[in-house]
Amino acid sequence: MNTKQTEVQELSNIPLLDGTNYSHWYLQIKIHLRSKDLIEVCEKPLAPDASIPVTNKWYKSSYKAINIITSNINKRVFREVVNNETTEKANILWAKLNEQYASRRAVNRGRVWIDWQCTFYNGNLQSYIDSCRKMMRELESVEMKVPNEILSSSLLGKIGGESQLHQFIEVLTLKQELIEKPNPILNRLQDFANLLLTKNIEKDKNHSALFSASNEQFNKVYYCSNGRHDQQCTTHQKEEFWAENPHLRPSRREKKRKFFNPSAHLSVATALITSSLSQKENLNDLVVDCDATHHMFNNKDFFHSLSFSVKINIATGDVNSTLTA
Repeated sequence: MNTKQTEVQELSNIPLLDGTNYSHWYLQIKIHLRSKDLIEVCEKPLAPDASIPVTNKWYKSSYKAINIITSNINKRVFREVVNNETTEKANILWAKLNEQYASRRAVNRGRVWIDWQCTFYNGNLQSYIDSCRKMMRELESVEMKVPNEILSSSLLGKIGGESQLHQFIEVLTLKQELIEKPNPILNRLQDFANLLLTKNIEKDKNHSALFSASNEQFNKVYYCSNGRHDQQCTTHQKEEFWAENPHLRPSRREKKRKFFNPSAHLSVATALITSSLSQKENLNDLVVDCDATHHMFNNKDFFHSLSFSVKINIATGDVNSTLTA
C-alpha cells in the first residue's frame, strides 16, 4: 500500500464535522494532526522574529494542516469558518473552529447524556459492550464529569435480569476494585462475550460435522427414465441401456434361465444313512421328512448293496404315527 492510499485510509476514520459532533471530531482530528507533526502550527502562531527557513517550514506545515482540516468538515461548516484569512494560517482556522463550536459544549453534553440514557442491553452482549465503549468516549470528549460509581452501576443495571449473565454479574460485583470504574467492567464483559462466542463456534462445528456425517450415510440412487439414460446412474453404462440399445435386451427365456439353479438338480446327493445292524426294528433311528424333492433318493442304485432288511422310521411331524421305509 503506497503513502497516498495510507493517508486516505487514515482520513476515512475521522468523522465529518457537522456542528453537533465537535467534541468527538476534535479528539480524532487532533490525534491525526499530532501524528503528522502538524498540531503545533494549529495551536501556536508563527513567531514574529522567525527566520526565513523557519517561516517557510511553518507555512508549509500550515497548508498541510488546513488541507486535512477542511477535508473533514461538511459544506455548512466549511462556509461558516473558511475565508481568506483562515486559508492562510492553520492556527486561525483552528481557533475559529473552537470559538464557533466549543461554545455549544453544554448542548453537546446534554445530547451525549441523553444518548447514554437511551443505551440499553438488547440481548446481544457484544453489541452492548461496543455501544457502552462508544458512549464512554463521547462522555470523555465533552468533558462531562460523571462519577465512575454512577457509570458502573448504570452499566450493570442496564443489563437487568438476563439469566445468562445473572450469575456472572453476581460474581463480578463481589470484587470491589472491578466495579469502581466502568472500563474494568467492560473488559470482564468482553471476556465473557468471547467465551460465549467460542462455545457457539464449537457448537456450530459439531452440528455441521453431525449433519455431514448423517448425509454421508444416505447415497442417492439415480435411475434411468422416459427412455433416457441418466449420466449419474451407477447400475449400468450407457452402452448397456436397453432403451437406446434394444438388441441387448434379453428374451424372457434367458431371464428365466438367469434365475435357474442347476446345482439343485445336478449336485451329487450325499446321504448319511443310519441302519440297524440287527434285524430288530429300532424306533430311535429316524429320518426327518423335509418335504423337498431334491432331498429324496430317486435312484435305486443307492440301495443295491444292502444284504438285509432295513427299516427306517420317517418323522413327519405327527407324534401319533410315523412312516416306515
